[in-house]
Amino acid sequence: MKTFNSSTTMGITLGLFGVLAAVAARPASAQNLTTENVGAAETEAGNIVADAVRTAGKAAIAFVPAAAFKPGASVPKPATGQQAAGLVEPADDRIVTLRLRGTQILAALERSVSFRPQRSAGFLQVSGLRFTYDTDQPGGKRVLSATVGGAALEAARTYVVATTKALASGQQGYFQIWDGRDAKDTGTTLAEALRQLGSARNGSLSAAPEGRIVARGR
Repeated sequence: MKTFNSSTTMGITLGLFGVLAAVAARPASAQNLTTENVGAAETEAGNIVADAVRTAGKAAIAFVPAAAFKPGASVPKPATGQQAAGLVEPADDRIVTLRLRGTQILAALERSVSFRPQRSAGFLQVSGLRFTYDTDQPGGKRVLSATVGGAALEAARTYVVATTKALASGQQGYFQIWDGRDAKDTGTTLAEALRQLGSARNGSLSAAPEGRIVARGR
């Protein structure tokens, strides 16, 4: 039979305390999905919600404004669809689709980053799209590049964009870019879309930042 002396037991105990201390020292954002930074940068919570919206809308692109996220929300990582629904507010906001020209999408991205480096309720979390912007550039010229599905955004092309009903109606100043009159209701809420995505991903939702939104400048 294997036995342990006091020094061995002490070593195991200290080792366990070391592991617990390391876990405790990790910031909450590393352990959980949070809405902490959705108004300023690409986030894991933002990526998950935007992916769910794009999937539900069968769209090329998804826009989800920071205003759609519940302030201070935090859920375990990886999350189930039900848990992820706790990140958004109101969770019963409907997902709709818009047909937008490339010029409108570019204008929306400019609007999204117009308040940076400050946080903004109108900052967009995205899916299906990647873009780079420079905070040192003047307003209207901050977006340096944008791609959709790996190809350069085309100014004259029309894209199907999935978003929340609230954003489609022009909230957060986006009424300057679209009027939402041609918005098509998918019949799916944010909570339902997250549950559906959770089921599709075997109940394990995570989507670490991958360069969808890249900031340059000071």
